[in-house]
Amino acid sequence: MSCDECKGVLVPDGSGSLVCVECGLIHAYSDVYGPSVGKKQRLGSLITKGSAFFTDSTERKLSPEIQAKYLRLKRLQESAYNGSCLNMLQLHRDLESIAVELCLPKEVVETAMNFFDQLLSKLRNPYGNYGMLMAVCLASVSREFGDRAPVRLSELVDAFKRRGYRLSLRVLAKNLNFHSFFIPFNKKFHQSEDYLGRVVEKLRASPFIQVRIRLIGFEPDEYFERLLSMAKALLADLPPPRRSGKNPYLLAASAVFLANKILAESRSTESILTKSEFSKDVGIAEYTLRSHLSTVFTGGLAPSRMLAAQS
Repeated sequence: MSCDECKGVLVPDGSGSLVCVECGLIHAYSDVYGPSVGKKQRLGSLITKGSAFFTDSTERKLSPEIQAKYLRLKRLQESAYNGSCLNMLQLHRDLESIAVELCLPKEVVETAMNFFDQLLSKLRNPYGNYGMLMAVCLASVSREFGDRAPVRLSELVDAFKRRGYRLSLRVLAKNLNFHSFFIPFNKKFHQSEDYLGRVVEKLRASPFIQVRIRLIGFEPDEYFERLLSMAKALLADLPPPRRSGKNPYLLAASAVFLANKILAESRSTESILTKSEFSKDVGIAEYTLRSHLSTVFTGGLAPSRMLAAQS
């Protein structure tokens, strides 16, 4: 592009206009060269305090007045990044990234955002921490969606912590339990059945298990389909006292492992899954798996009844 008067070169200035370098004539404003408006970003690095005192670049201690100033700035910075300050743009952006990390459906994210906005418009934040309120909303909505959003509270807390929020698993569970008066959803807890599909998908992703399935004469799709339906039957036959106080994800994983043993017995072969490998694949402790198999699922459906139910 050249100037209309002197044919000089046009360069953008700081305001987004094109200016001729020869005669200084200002040409029309262009959005392409204009600065971005309304985009929030962090300027500089975070204030950290590794030692007891703040120091300058030469490692000399700052004066007491400047020490107090930077200490106040650090506290203000922490309040802005741990959820104490209301920043809707940042909260919504973090909620979207957390949902992507946890592989939650788009409907869960939209419902959680609407729920979060409704709570802020109707009542004050009961926690003094908007990150905690957002976590409560996301956990409540995921429970309402059941097996479409089988996320555990520990995974939810870890995802929030990776974004700088200060959350505690114990406090989050307590808030979900004792502050359900403003939660409009009927389903307050995840059921073990909600996690069955997730456990099976983790097993499906293991190439080693795929090979062992074919060695005993099963097709992988047929095996996982029967494994899922048999695990559902095991949980359906489990009386409520046996479920009481048990982690639903661990209970679902134990049901899947027991269903695997029943399928192996139907072919008179050894079990496809071992306790150690299964525990690593689904992310549970082997001790917990052994405990559930010996205490929770004792006296359940017999293998013959289970196989008859599948036929």
